[in-house]
Amino acid sequence: MDIGLYQVKYPFRKLIRFLVPLFKHSNPNWISLALLPVGLLMAWCYWQALAQHQNAYLLYAILLGFLRMVVATLDGLVAVTYSKSTTFGDILNRITPELCDLLLYPTILLALQRFDGLALGVLTISWAIGFFGLQGAASGCPVQSVGPCGQTDRLAALLAFSGLQFLSLHFDWGVDFMTFFFLWILVGGSLTVVLRLQRTLKAAREKDASAV
Repeated sequence: MDIGLYQVKYPFRKLIRFLVPLFKHSNPNWISLALLPVGLLMAWCYWQALAQHQNAYLLYAILLGFLRMVVATLDGLVAVTYSKSTTFGDILNRITPELCDLLLYPTILLALQRFDGLALGVLTISWAIGFFGLQGAASGCPVQSVGPCGQTDRLAALLAFSGLQFLSLHFDWGVDFMTFFFLWILVGGSLTVVLRLQRTLKAAREKDASAV
């Protein structure tokens, strides 16, 4: 059984399908590229909230996170619905969310002045999750999206922990929920890497067996 929120993309697609006709004449590649300014603005909001201590920006970052989810799903929907799918577009669809993460996580850690082992672990495991998901692609094996700490899961968790962090700051709870988020990435990310590696090796063995 798959673990993670990746399968939730299907009901989420149905939820936002009403937006698709608005982009009937749009190039889905431009929708993919529109994710970059959303990601940049989201990273800036986290900087304002965590480095400049303007707590309201956590709420803006949460809203931008939901917008990122919509845009990241919409480009593929438009491409499939209006037969505009291309190999270039598929690659672009995968690159832009990764670039957003590349902006986001280092910015959050820098804003919090985290230069410790936990920060290094977060950056390493975030890279490893994507790497092991794509590891089998060069050999013709499926891309792996299984695991509790995939890209969608990390974004959803970040938004949840950001909401808790805002409440903690607003009501003076004295709890650093961002540290709990980082710990969750380490634990959930490690499990995700193991699961993806297992799935990739299993697919490789099955492909080898079918070739005999």
